[in-house]
Amino acid sequence: MVKKIRFLALVLLPLCLVGCGLWGSKGASVPANPPAEAAVPQSPVQVRVADVSNDTSKVFDVDVIGMLWNGIEKSLQEKGMLWTPHSTGEPYVMKAHIVYFREAHLATRVLPYVGRTVLKVRVDITRGGQPVTTIETSKTIGYGKGMWTFYAWRKIFAEVSKDIVAKAVEKLPAH
Repeated sequence: MVKKIRFLALVLLPLCLVGCGLWGSKGASVPANPPAEAAVPQSPVQVRVADVSNDTSKVFDVDVIGMLWNGIEKSLQEKGMLWTPHSTGEPYVMKAHIVYFREAHLATRVLPYVGRTVLKVRVDITRGGQPVTTIETSKTIGYGKGMWTFYAWRKIFAEVSKDIVAKAVEKLPAH
């Protein structure tokens, strides 16, 4: 019996390592001349993030304000919409409000409706002190989609930030 187990281990272990790419793979090759990063075209719509607030009246272990602020600015920059002091014209001004945040851990997400990471955000956009539009968005990571995601709170802030900018692109008129 012990000999059969040893034989199976000797045969199956190398097969598993080769099949998973852990043994015998050459790894990723780096091109000699990597392509230069393409410059992001500047959008006629320029947006400045003026404020992000936590309206939940709760204190979290993670920096919810900083993650949302940085996520929105990164998404705006990727679209060429982030206002800088060198930009011309008057920018749109975003004020984001975290309306609801619930952080769930990986161990609880295997149970339906119990361990969901949820983020709801409202963004007010003004220009010249006049209200232009309000954007509301929410995302959930729970049982099923994203169930095995480590640090789901990082992913959910990135998804919400991209969604906010995508909705702003649709709603803001280009001047």
